[in-house]
Amino acid sequence: MKKGHKLSQLFLIYLATFFTIPAFAQTIKGSVTDAVTKEFLIGTNVKIKETGKVQPVQLDGFYNFKDIKAGTYTLQFRILSYVNKEAKVTVGKGVSIVNVEMKPDAVMLNETGVVANQISNDRRARTLERNATQVLNIISAQNIELSPDITVANVMQRVSGVTIERSSSGEGRYPIIRGMEKRYINTLVNGIKIPSPDNKNRFIPLDLFPSELLERLEVSKTLIPSMEGDAIGGTINLVMKDAPARELLQINVATGYNTAFSNRPYQQFDKSTINKLAPSERFGSDYNAKPSDFPVNNLNYSDKNTPINTTFGITYGNRFGVNKKLGFLLSGSYQDKLTGNNSTFFLPNAQPSINNIPQFIQLQSRAYSQQSKRIGINNKIDYKFNDRNKLSLINVFVRLDDYQTRIVADTIALNSLIDAQSRSRWQYQSIFSSALKGEHKMANDFKFDWSLSYSTANNSVPDQADFTHEYSINKTETSQDILQGMTRIWTHNSDQDYAAYANLHKKFDLLGKKFELQIGGVERNKTRNSYFNSYGLTPVLIDNKTQEYTSINNASYTFKETDGGKVSPNGNNYNFTENVFAGYAQAEWHLTEKLTATGGLRIEHTKQNYTTELPLGTAAKNGLITYTDFLPSGIFKYKLNANQNLRLSYYRALARPGFAELIPDGQQGEIFKESGNPVGLNHTTADNIDFRYELFPKNADELLLGVFYKNIQNPIEFAAVKTGVTTQTLIPQNFGDARNFGFEAVYTKYFGPFGVVANYTYTQSKITSDKLFSYRNDAGQVSSRIQSETRPLQGQSENIGNLALIYKNPKLGFDVQTAFVYTGERIALVSPYFGLDYWQAPTKQLDFSVEKKFAKKFSVYGKINNLTNTPYILRLKQSYNMYLQSPGARPLNLQTNPDENIIVQKDYFKTSFLIGLRYKL
Repeated sequence: MKKGHKLSQLFLIYLATFFTIPAFAQTIKGSVTDAVTKEFLIGTNVKIKETGKVQPVQLDGFYNFKDIKAGTYTLQFRILSYVNKEAKVTVGKGVSIVNVEMKPDAVMLNETGVVANQISNDRRARTLERNATQVLNIISAQNIELSPDITVANVMQRVSGVTIERSSSGEGRYPIIRGMEKRYINTLVNGIKIPSPDNKNRFIPLDLFPSELLERLEVSKTLIPSMEGDAIGGTINLVMKDAPARELLQINVATGYNTAFSNRPYQQFDKSTINKLAPSERFGSDYNAKPSDFPVNNLNYSDKNTPINTTFGITYGNRFGVNKKLGFLLSGSYQDKLTGNNSTFFLPNAQPSINNIPQFIQLQSRAYSQQSKRIGINNKIDYKFNDRNKLSLINVFVRLDDYQTRIVADTIALNSLIDAQSRSRWQYQSIFSSALKGEHKMANDFKFDWSLSYSTANNSVPDQADFTHEYSINKTETSQDILQGMTRIWTHNSDQDYAAYANLHKKFDLLGKKFELQIGGVERNKTRNSYFNSYGLTPVLIDNKTQEYTSINNASYTFKETDGGKVSPNGNNYNFTENVFAGYAQAEWHLTEKLTATGGLRIEHTKQNYTTELPLGTAAKNGLITYTDFLPSGIFKYKLNANQNLRLSYYRALARPGFAELIPDGQQGEIFKESGNPVGLNHTTADNIDFRYELFPKNADELLLGVFYKNIQNPIEFAAVKTGVTTQTLIPQNFGDARNFGFEAVYTKYFGPFGVVANYTYTQSKITSDKLFSYRNDAGQVSSRIQSETRPLQGQSENIGNLALIYKNPKLGFDVQTAFVYTGERIALVSPYFGLDYWQAPTKQLDFSVEKKFAKKFSVYGKINNLTNTPYILRLKQSYNMYLQSPGARPLNLQTNPDENIIVQKDYFKTSFLIGLRYKL
């Protein structure tokens, strides 16, 4: 509490400092705005012709010349894409105010219809937020470029109400919006829905996308009928860079380092012998694999000291031809980043003790070394035939290759032995999206637009290899290091979408009021293929004795059975098709000058079909699933004045189950086998209400205050179901209704060269699901029963906060940003056992970025992430002291609050640095 009080005091001091704006005698000051939009033109150069003094328009939209001698002066105003302007001013005593409006360059408007200065800046983002029909948050390319983040996933954490799930490398991967986890969110690229490379689910790993490809990042927290309906939590739209009004060339190159490797080397493995196809794929499903089919080169590790990270990006765009009707842009990004993670993890037993007291069978010390190679390409070609017709072709490709080494040592003294496990994993994921779009203005009050798109997503983990050897804690000359088993896994999946969109817009008067009718629809045909195969090998017995481990190159393996190398049919190999047909009608009616109503109905019909390789006669071996959803929505927007809005929104949305959740089989997890539930699982629907007050006082300033409520029907959660005498399986099920509600605040304020961007979100959710509880029955036998438990939704944090302090001096070409993110505790993993959910402890992350321009077109920049080296901590909400009193309990390190909880995992990702050079034409 004391720390929070100090932070509050510091924040108030900052605000008090920024709000104090002194006035000086004999000063010339004023604002510069767009004559059409009335927006402030930040960065405008204002020059006093007679003295040569120059001042830029600051972040608050004003310029200021101090200590000016009395007299008459000529002020010259210049900014790209606007007509230059001059103004006379006579300076006497006190302050002389000169406010000017600048007209956009008419020539450029006639040639391209684009004003370059409106592209990708914060004030444009605020205008889009203010004018949007739905509740919208936007981060502009300008803000993205100056932020400490280089991937879209990490940028997402800067949006109000958004937290991120991180991968084992510490990088952001999946967003959580207002406590709604990734299954309730959809992702678009330029308004087109894209498929997922995930091997089980629909959600998009946003760390695939380099952030520098974006023109802006849009997060819609409410829906209208013209939007995709499967977004209970919200919609993320990645708007890629567009063809510019005039020639554009940007190049950046950077290098950096992660301090995780200051105390240990980066460990890499040989990738040359990895075969992308399993033996059964190369030689046929009846092939009986031999040990020689599994080379061990990828289990040989070498050390790399002081590994260096590199990034490179280039963007070129221009308009060509007569009247510059042809627009072109090509943007590319390459990132090669090496990260490390030192982790301690207590592996729980498959079943807890009596009264659900946890038991731990291993204390794992894990060391991760991961190399992430990220490629992104964005290409946009558009042709403007005339003012009424335009065609665009947009192609986006992203790929992420992760090479991960994991070295694990089990240091719990079970029989005084240590298990040492090594795992090599190469995973590559990619998404390609191509869309042809047409925009046609048939008349002044009638428009038609359409899109044809093809998208594909791929995921592959070829030959994931791991092996174990076991040795005594107290090594002696006679003690042995014994070779244990080896597993090899191949998995890959692909997802292809063909989609067609069409929308008609008609404007007319209804009862004397402006009315716009929009009707349209989409058809999307999806095909998904999934493959999974694993091989388990055991050490060869030497003279009927266990095999001693000396090195993996000397290890000798075999299969237990003579046909152990054959593949058994399993449901993880399946084909899945999904056809979605959607149509909508949407109307916008200006009831008064201040009140606008928007609403309508969207209907989505879903048809799903799957086939598996399970044996004939298996229940639900193949399946057909169909359903239709009616999704009404309505928004009332009331303009209090030109800068203030009130919005009241309602929408109904759905969430379709993940692909693997509809397949009657699954993979074996560390504790439970997982399986789908095609017969008993329903899709999720929700009713959502939002109310927001909006204030846009000037320039990029804003104040947003809102509340939200979600009533979720048939939420999907996993539960342990008894599938045998002593076995249980994790199966997705629907659990009645869940509720999620909260409050959200966003504050942005600029004071001359300084700025504050802050947001806070409070969220509460509640869901009741069935859990297992272990107890001793009247006969004295250990048994288990089903017991209901009420808890928050997985991933929901009660408190989320962001604070960014900004300094921007256009005259010096100097930008600084310090960004702080607070994420409250949340459930990271839902346990099938009562009271044993894994909770992530609150996290605080501090990042920093800086940029300095020089020689007009160059700048040097730096980014620092995780300055405070905040650990990732998982804990159980059970007393550690009570755990110690249970039979067989072993002391566990890391414990800081033994009366309240048990810490079961602690990861450190360390601080990373990046320094680079940027060129802009």
